[in-house]
Amino acid sequence: MKTVIIGVDPGKAGFFTAFDGKEFQFYPMPEKKIETGKLLKSGKPQMKSVFDDHGLINVVAQIKMFYPTGTTFKVFIEEVGGRGGWSATNNFNFGYTAGLQKMVLLFLDPEPTMVRPQKWQSFMRQGYNTIKKASSTGKTMVNDSKAQALAIVENEYPQIDFRKTERSKVPDDNKIDSFLICLYGYRTTAIG
Repeated sequence: MKTVIIGVDPGKAGFFTAFDGKEFQFYPMPEKKIETGKLLKSGKPQMKSVFDDHGLINVVAQIKMFYPTGTTFKVFIEEVGGRGGWSATNNFNFGYTAGLQKMVLLFLDPEPTMVRPQKWQSFMRQGYNTIKKASSTGKTMVNDSKAQALAIVENEYPQIDFRKTERSKVPDDNKIDSFLICLYGYRTTAIG
């Protein structure tokens, strides 16, 4: 029986990465366009992209259809909480979206593994020098987790395109994180 590891970077701009031991498949969080209530100079309604709750079901269905019947899925989701500096509304919306994502993923794995960022990051950084950046005050140096993650994927998987879309100019942090969470799951289970 085939086992597929799925790494999830939750949130509206997050990603799913699936790995069957041979190839990686990437699935962005679903979006839909809605009107903002404003008009463009042309008179057409201004549109914006938002997270698509119902599209999440389609993403899970796509993942299930891509792999043969009988495939077992093992899901690893980054466990994140509220963020200091965010408004109550932002924290609520993030929690709602992350909870919805976990609920839908139960269709793939009845017991997904929640993994703290510090845990998967420290595991994946083994053997790499720490990259630092100036803190928000500029008085101290702090770990630059995004630069560190980019350095790891560029070193180990230079052939993979980590841009969100073909039109994007830079690698997507959410896609990279879901990829590294997936690799963490693969490397820390009996499968890897």
